Amino acid sequence: MKKIVFVFSIAGLFVSCQHKNQVYNKPYFDFDSLLRVQVKSLAEAHAKIEKRTILNGKADTSFFVPDSTQWHYELDAFQQLDVINKPAYKNSFDRQITDDAHSNLQVTRYSAKGKSTVPELKFYYLGKIKLKKIEATLVEDNLMMAISQKLVLEFDDGTDHQKLIRYFVEGQQKMILSNPVKFSVEAIVD
Repeated sequence: MKKIVFVFSIAGLFVSCQHKNQVYNKPYFDFDSLLRVQVKSLAEAHAKIEKRTILNGKADTSFFVPDSTQWHYELDAFQQLDVINKPAYKNSFDRQITDDAHSNLQVTRYSAKGKSTVPELKFYYLGKIKLKKIEATLVEDNLMMAISQKLVLEFDDGTDHQKLIRYFVEGQQKMILSNPVKFSVEAIVD
């Protein structure tokens, strides 16, 4: 009996690992590729960060040169935006293209038709091709916590791809039986 349970456990583990590494179509935007390229190029260039953090009104500033592991950690919040590409969200977003009223950029806006952890996502392009900025709203709400975040990535023209020059995360987190925590993180990349 123990052998059967063991075999089914191993089979379940194999199936869950296969499911986790499953490749799927990216109908909206390939965040994995964008962030992978940024992490690699920023780590290789030994890019420096000036990072300003505010947590419940208390400010802190730090300067450092992240390695590739630290870059993954720094950009992890933006990796969560890839949820829009999962098969469950196929055809779940309305797309609208407009000119930005405050610049010469064109905005491609995705709005969730129903409940989504990413209710809105905006891509700002120069000349319909060069990505200059990504803005998104990320929301998680369950019985234990409620998190709402605004995320921004800004790019400048690099040699062969867009180079990350600034990222910003601002939001609020409320855990059950505790007061809300307001936070913001702004990083200037040099």
